[in-house]
Amino acid sequence: MGVVVVASASVNADGTGGPTKRRMLALHGKGGNARAFARQLAPLCDATSEHWEWHFADGGTIEPNPGGRGWWALRPGERTFNASELPGVEDSIAMVRETGPWAGIFGFSQGAMLAALVMAEDQSCVTECAIIAGAAWPTCVAHKLERMENGQMDVTPTRSLHIIGASDAINPPEQALRVARAFGLSASVLNHDGGHIVPMDEKSMEQYVQFINAS
Repeated sequence: MGVVVVASASVNADGTGGPTKRRMLALHGKGGNARAFARQLAPLCDATSEHWEWHFADGGTIEPNPGGRGWWALRPGERTFNASELPGVEDSIAMVRETGPWAGIFGFSQGAMLAALVMAEDQSCVTECAIIAGAAWPTCVAHKLERMENGQMDVTPTRSLHIIGASDAINPPEQALRVARAFGLSASVLNHDGGHIVPMDEKSMEQYVQFINAS
């Protein structure tokens, strides 16, 4: 797994180690990669760097676009919400769990669905907060989320912020809302007028920082 680390552990003036930072795992969308996602979220990394160390991981599935990666394979024209299988999804879930626990997780699109699936399968893997942007309902593996949705978890899900674009033409907003509802009372929603994006405007940034630093 390729990983880009942003905002490494702090060092005091005398050369000794500073306070241990909490680890945030960032999961890119289909066709993205760790370095591109790190560039996209750089302002947020900077704004939270006092207390957080960001780790950007590369998906294990190679996509046809240059440098593109994914967390599971899809057939041409297929979407996660209508796929009958997701080859690679269990390996991706295992990767996140084996490199955890993580204090926080930030996923976009496929990465957002992976984050939700990990939290549904192992609540101890993400201990403080999750930001889930542009998700869809991963139908063929949705039994994992349905356990949360039906209150069958042994513990309350970790706090989550769900980012939903009203004009998202890739992953339907109503499916993103269903993912949010699966997290129950621990979930909050940030709606925006845009499409399949992580909004980085000033208002959105303020909400991200407030949510992350509330941990």
